[in-house]
Amino acid sequence: MTTVRARDRFWQASGLQRWTSPAPEASDPRAIGASLVFSAWQRAALLFGFALLVAFRLPQAWIHGRFLDEEGSIFFAFAWHRPAGEALFRAFGGYLNLAANGTTLADVHLVRAGILPLEFAPYLTMLTALLFQLLPAVLLLTGRGAWLAGRWAILAGLLVIAMAPRTEEVFLDVLHIQFHLALCAALILALDTPRSRAARAGYGSILFLTPLCGPAAIILLPFFAVRGCIDRDRARLMQTAALAAGTALQMLLFFAPSPVRGHFLDPGPLAAMMFVRFAAMPFSSAALANKLGSAIYASYAAGGIGWWCAAGGALIYFVALIALAWRDRRDPAIWLIASGLALGILSFGGGMITTAPREWFSVGAGERYDFLPLTLLTLGLIALAMRPEGRHRLACAILCLLTLISGAISYPKPVRELRSGPAWTDEVAAWRGDHDHPLAGWPRSWSVDLSDRDLPCAPALPGGGASSEPSYCEGAWLARVSHQIAVDKAKH
Repeated sequence: MTTVRARDRFWQASGLQRWTSPAPEASDPRAIGASLVFSAWQRAALLFGFALLVAFRLPQAWIHGRFLDEEGSIFFAFAWHRPAGEALFRAFGGYLNLAANGTTLADVHLVRAGILPLEFAPYLTMLTALLFQLLPAVLLLTGRGAWLAGRWAILAGLLVIAMAPRTEEVFLDVLHIQFHLALCAALILALDTPRSRAARAGYGSILFLTPLCGPAAIILLPFFAVRGCIDRDRARLMQTAALAAGTALQMLLFFAPSPVRGHFLDPGPLAAMMFVRFAAMPFSSAALANKLGSAIYASYAAGGIGWWCAAGGALIYFVALIALAWRDRRDPAIWLIASGLALGILSFGGGMITTAPREWFSVGAGERYDFLPLTLLTLGLIALAMRPEGRHRLACAILCLLTLISGAISYPKPVRELRSGPAWTDEVAAWRGDHDHPLAGWPRSWSVDLSDRDLPCAPALPGGGASSEPSYCEGAWLARVSHQIAVDKAKH
């Protein structure tokens, strides 16, 4: 009893009690959310601030105009050369990315119709990506749930999505809209089902579209089914049906194994990798996490025991999170944490493009795969901190604060290849003088073929690709990626 009173006095004295306790008006748990703790104008201001944080994470991209990696060299160029129906429904890399296909196809048609100058083509994809990146913030600001009863919880959720450390790769490009839609799906799983028909239709539309843009949300389908059965909520089961419908279309019509994916990691290295990316990085900084990762890799390569310590640390931390969240299965912490861990395990365990072992422990390599697990685990910590009682609340709040500090440190210093690049207007000027000139994307090693030769692509081979194909064909991409993998492995 003395301990409980002392803890309560600490929360009241710290001033956090007002920010973490549910609002007194919220007697109905379904009424709790940002609409209760913020006015409509405040929520609009928060959404605007979130948009600015996202937009200015990569300021040079707005100055120069940017197509990132395959966004220009594969998707935009393919839509430039091939018929619209083929471009819209082409599966690439083993799955359909409808968001990337549709946006680049619309971009090409606007350019060819003279409505949009080619010089401004990258800005359409960047703005489209920005709009999709606002969706998770909209869900947080309009959704309902007991974990959103405190102002600090909503603010922290918005900040961690906008500033998650070392995740710039998924910002402002249509390639990675799929990750932000998958985050929306996980948030819908954690939020109360909405009351209005319009909101339910909006949630269902997101859930149907998400698996058609990438496979990440498919991993969440079992969680939706389980929660629907537990809640015995018809609206939750309808959400499951919407996600299942999109999943069925992706899996039956488009999904196929890719020769550069599916190389499964052993549990030990996978756990050590997740320790570096989801514990060391958010709770210290990307620079310190990379130093630790280098030491862990050296131990792994030498057959030492140091990397086993990292694997054990990951196991202890993640099991503790699951156990803590499991104590109260009524709030969404268990769904956020379980979703984050499942996405991390399946993405790094076999879904990511094969890389050299050294890069497993580098937080700047394959950072797109960090975004979902990192944000969902941190949102899970926020939900744990928002529980009405428990000795864990302060520890979870501190871990959230450390993650936000780590994100703030890395925010002005994105990885070098994403920080800056060639000016798209200069590339277009050179192309206008010679249509065989390949336009440089970001990084410069990626080029966009907008020549006058419209060549078809051969079906991708199961074992790899052919470098003789046009650069916008999957065969050429597979040959490039396979070559880079071989080079990286030879270096290390």
